[in-house]
Amino acid sequence: MRRRYLSAAVLSLAVLTAACSSSAGGGSGTSIAFVAGKTGDPFYITMKCGASAEAKKLGFSFTATGSANWSVPEQVSSVNSVTAGRPSGVLISPVDPNSLATPVKTLQSAGAKVAIVDTSLTDTSLGVTHISSDNAQGGTRAADTMAQLLGGTGEIAVLTPDLTTTTTNSRIDGFKQQLAAKYPGLKVDDVRQVGDTAQGAASAVGDELAAHPGITGIFTANSQTGEGVATGLKNAGRQGKVKVVSFDAGPQQVQALESGAVDALISQDPYGIGQQAVDQLANAIGKKPVTDPIRTNLASITRDNLHDPNLAHFLYRADC
Repeated sequence: MRRRYLSAAVLSLAVLTAACSSSAGGGSGTSIAFVAGKTGDPFYITMKCGASAEAKKLGFSFTATGSANWSVPEQVSSVNSVTAGRPSGVLISPVDPNSLATPVKTLQSAGAKVAIVDTSLTDTSLGVTHISSDNAQGGTRAADTMAQLLGGTGEIAVLTPDLTTTTTNSRIDGFKQQLAAKYPGLKVDDVRQVGDTAQGAASAVGDELAAHPGITGIFTANSQTGEGVATGLKNAGRQGKVKVVSFDAGPQQVQALESGAVDALISQDPYGIGQQAVDQLANAIGKKPVTDPIRTNLASITRDNLHDPNLAHFLYRADC
């Protein structure tokens, strides 16, 4: 969500919130809409790029919307606006597992086929397909990577935007379970909720180091928390002394990896999620079999493999 350069993000927000359409012959009644979790986040921008390209390829018109904030009221408003447009299909990343259930039900009742992407709803009956990274596997990869960086011993803090988002919770669960199962010398001192901003993460780093001075590793559960951790360590005079494994691979995070401020990125495949969501919506609209659920791959990216062409599609975009 998770999320989450300033000039690029502003430009990306303008592009994402604008109607991004294709005239590839879809015609009336064959439109697909995307409701992002957070429009300025490179993860969702990249997902929009994949969905838009696939919609154009298949002959659907395409629009993308959402809000700049990870906000239930704002996303509900976005879904209501999309429902009024009566699209054939919608891919949506719900910002809350319960509060978006009623708007999604209304959307489906209006005739739209819905793909739930990235995050999830508690009511799994909603949506014709559910497509996301294997977030628990991502947490496992993060634990393995952290163990390698720390040599199997050390104290770790985990930073997360909140304790309700399904994706970040799965990552943290996978991380903790893998540590408990394979790395008894690694201990999680704290799981700290810092809000979905880089500033919140930067501030929290200092607090964590003061409360737990033995910390030698930090795992951040989404892009926004990952963007703030380097600043927090620099302010505390601990940059380079504390190993950092961060989820997601936005442009700012890749820069932090290249500079040495971050040591590894656990990257998702948002472009592929967008492509596959449109493919499954096209199947549903055409009354063809739909695959559900779909779990997409992740990659552990370090300075050693950052420029491997086989991993290029795991790096997020600031714009299409």
